[in-house]
Amino acid sequence: MNIAGILLTTGYALNILLILFILFFEERDSSHRFTWLLLVSFIPVAGFLLYLLFSGTFFTRSRRMLRATRKAYSYYEKVLDDQQRNLESLIQSGTNPAVEEYGSLIHMNLTYGKSPVTSHNSVDVFLSGEEKYQTLFADILRAKETIHLSYFIIVNDSTGRELISVLSKKAAEGVAVRLLYDHVGSIFTSSTLFRPLKKAGGMVSRFFPISLFNPFSINYRNHRKLVIIDGKIGYFGGMNIADEYANRNNARPYYWRDTHLRITGPAVQFLQKQFLVDWYTSMAEDRDMHEDIPVWKFFTQISDEENPRPAALSRSEVLRVCDVPMQIVNSGPDDPRNDEIRDAMIHMITKAKKSVWIETPYFTPDQAFFTALKIAAFSGVSVEIIVPGSWDKWYVRLAAMPYIRELLECGVKFWQYEGFIHSKMMVIDGLIATIGTTNMDTRSFSLHFELNAFFYSEDFGKTCSAIFHDDQAKSKSVPRDFFHHTPMIRRAVWNFFRLFAPLM
Repeated sequence: MNIAGILLTTGYALNILLILFILFFEERDSSHRFTWLLLVSFIPVAGFLLYLLFSGTFFTRSRRMLRATRKAYSYYEKVLDDQQRNLESLIQSGTNPAVEEYGSLIHMNLTYGKSPVTSHNSVDVFLSGEEKYQTLFADILRAKETIHLSYFIIVNDSTGRELISVLSKKAAEGVAVRLLYDHVGSIFTSSTLFRPLKKAGGMVSRFFPISLFNPFSINYRNHRKLVIIDGKIGYFGGMNIADEYANRNNARPYYWRDTHLRITGPAVQFLQKQFLVDWYTSMAEDRDMHEDIPVWKFFTQISDEENPRPAALSRSEVLRVCDVPMQIVNSGPDDPRNDEIRDAMIHMITKAKKSVWIETPYFTPDQAFFTALKIAAFSGVSVEIIVPGSWDKWYVRLAAMPYIRELLECGVKFWQYEGFIHSKMMVIDGLIATIGTTNMDTRSFSLHFELNAFFYSEDFGKTCSAIFHDDQAKSKSVPRDFFHHTPMIRRAVWNFFRLFAPLM
């Protein structure tokens, strides 16, 4: 037998072993396993490699992340213990109807997501990149001690270069600047973009860098977008660093609508905690995890009055809400048996009495989330979902169509935004809300490192409701019979792409 024959035989043997592994040892749900069985069967050798890289079964380098998590959690273990002991009295205090009504969600996020609830936070909502970048750069220029940033995508365009310019200025002044970016998300961004920052004394690191020698981390990406300034001001939400988020320089042929938050108050320390975990996970040497950093600089307790918002656009000032109780919840493949953010969202849906309003750029939910929406709609809850009219990923649109068609038949209402909506928001009964980095798809739920905040404030719920209705006014309703006259070949294409929805 020649070399080609040996390689082919070996490839098919590995394929058979992989099929047996998926059948008997893979612990994911049956739909996930069936998708991979189809792929491996139809594309034998390539399917084997794709499974190793993209299945989500072989998470790597988790020990360092676990050590970093324990180190970061250690400083507020007492807060967790105290809240767990006194949670019932906190919920039943009668001072906040949202806290009292959704106490079970607070309890779930505390025990399952290890997220204490904090009060006296102020939240500013940005609906465009132009507003966010203007205020963010102003805050950076006022920094005195530390600037920590983590982004999925940083593009070498006018926005990216402006960010590096202001960071380099602060690093040259002696401010400790730490910038973390995802290697795959920013794969087309040259390292030359970061040279001025490094030259000025700033630190730059890549999250889970991939190589031919270690390709297995390609599937586990850091989708969080975090900025923490002096341990007092925090930013998070849907916006990365690129012109398209601010609709600059004709970066996209359609309008880009997004949602991002700026917070001050005690919740900022939990953004800081997560940044530290991600930062130390990305370090080249284990000893870097033990860097001697003054805790008081990283976890500063500060009231919102000490953090006046810099002068910015008037619309954002209208969307400022004070004294907001909230929880910061993280999820990721380092804890493969738990999907903390998805499960909290499902709990919110099951608790809804009147309405579930969702904005999401991608809609290929897993079976549990899909079923929760269907049950809510059949129970008489008004379920309305805004998706893009113009999608940035054509294949995700094709995969989403069967989900939309089936839920329309269940009574869920869909709206197509005139442009691309990248906002990730859910509002329940106009009373509580969650906003963050998590899309309503399997990749965000299980394979990406994500962060969402859960808000328990009637005022903030009203603000989010107003945002939803404003976006709804700029959207077209999808009629219930929209799919009734769809050609069979088009439905066939949609159903084919739905098979691969868990991988998108």
